Amino acid sequence: MQNFRIFVSRRTAFVRGPLFFGHMRFSDIIGHDEIKRRLRETVRNGRISHALLFTGGEGAGALPLALAYAQYVNCRHRSEEDSCGECPECYRMQRLEHPDCHYIYPVNVSKEAVVTGRADEKPRSEQFVHLWRQAVPRTGGYLTEQEWYAELGIENQQGIINKNDANELVRQMGFKSFEGGYKTVVVWLPERLHEAAANTLLKLVEEPPEKTLFLFVSVEPERIIATIRSRTQIVALPGVPDEVIARELTARQNIPPEEAERIARRAQGSWGTALRLATGQNVSETEHQDRFIRLMRLCYQQKYIELFDWAEEMAPLGREAQKQFCTAALGIVRECYLTGIGLPELAYTDPAREQFCRNFAPYVSHITVEGFVAEFELLLAHIRQNGNPKILFTHFAMSVCKIIGAARAALKGQPNR
Repeated sequence: MQNFRIFVSRRTAFVRGPLFFGHMRFSDIIGHDEIKRRLRETVRNGRISHALLFTGGEGAGALPLALAYAQYVNCRHRSEEDSCGECPECYRMQRLEHPDCHYIYPVNVSKEAVVTGRADEKPRSEQFVHLWRQAVPRTGGYLTEQEWYAELGIENQQGIINKNDANELVRQMGFKSFEGGYKTVVVWLPERLHEAAANTLLKLVEEPPEKTLFLFVSVEPERIIATIRSRTQIVALPGVPDEVIARELTARQNIPPEEAERIARRAQGSWGTALRLATGQNVSETEHQDRFIRLMRLCYQQKYIELFDWAEEMAPLGREAQKQFCTAALGIVRECYLTGIGLPELAYTDPAREQFCRNFAPYVSHITVEGFVAEFELLLAHIRQNGNPKILFTHFAMSVCKIIGAARAALKGQPNR
C-alpha cells in the first residue's frame, strides 16, 4: 500500500513551560550516532559542504543536529567527539547570539509583534529573535511548527519566509566575519519560503561567499523549491529507535522502564513527542483523538445534523491545528487497522484508546483503509491550499460517513443503500 507510510507519522503538540534545557552539542541529541560521526568527520577532514539540508519528522532532531553542527564548526577547542561547550563561541552559539550565525524561520504579522513594537506588514525573522531565543532552548531544539506559531501568536495563520528576510541576509553576507570563522545561516522550514525569497536566496546558495555555511532544516523537503534542494547535501534523519527513546526516558526523565517502552512505541521515532508524552503535556493529541472518536461515532450512527456541528467546530481551529488533527487521526486509523489484522503489538496504542481500536477495527479493513487514507490526503491538500474549512470538513465528514456505511453493509453481508 503506497500511502501507508503517511499515517505512521505524528506531529507534536504545543506545550507551554520548560521541558528541558539543552546545550547545542552532539551529546545532547538523542540517537543518530552514525550521522553525528559523519558530520564530525567532514569538519576534521576539512570537507565542510557549503549547504546541508537536514530532514526528518518533527521531533526526530533535525534542528538540534543542525545547531550542534554549527557549534562544532565554530568551536575553538572542539574534540574529535564534540564541541567544548565552554569557549566564547560555544557560549554565544548556545544562547543563539553568535554574531556570525543568522537564523531565518517562518513568521507572520501577530499580536506579539504589535505588543513589542515590532509590527510590520512584511515581518522579518530578526523581529522575533527574542522569541526564538526562548523557544529553542526551552524545547532543546525539538521545536515544532505549531509550537512556534503559538509562540508568535499566529496559530490561525500560515508562517512564511518573505523576500525581506532574504534581502537582509544578502546584506549581512556582504560583511566580513566577526570572529574570522564560518558565517552560518540556519534556515528552519525552508518549505515556507516565498517564491521571491527563494529566488533571492538561491543566488547566495549558488555563489556563496568564502567560508559560508547554509544549514536548511526541513520537515517536508519535497515542498522546497527544487533549485535550492538540488544544491544541498541531504542529511536524512530516520526516526529514533524505540529502544533508544525508552533508554533515554529512563535515564533522563526517571521514567520506569515498562512505561518508557510504552511511550517510546507511541512516539514512533520522535524524541520530542516522547518527552511531551512523558511529561503529560501532549494535550493537543488528546484533543484530536477525542475529535476523531466523536467523528467516527457520529458517522456510525449516521447523525448528519451533528456531523454538520462537528464540521463547524473544526473550522475555526486554524490550519496548523487542522493538519495536526489529520496526522493524529491517521495514526489512530493505523492502530485500528493493525489491531484488525491481528497485529496489536505493532499498533503502539495506549490503554486510553485501546478499547476504541478493538471496537472500530472491523470498519478499518483492507477494503476501507485506502478510502480513509485518500480522504485524509485530500483534506490535507485542501487545507494547505487555503480551502474554506467549513466546506472542507463538512465534505470530509460526509465522505467518511459513506465509507463507514459501506463497511457496515459489508459486515452484514448486504449491499449498501
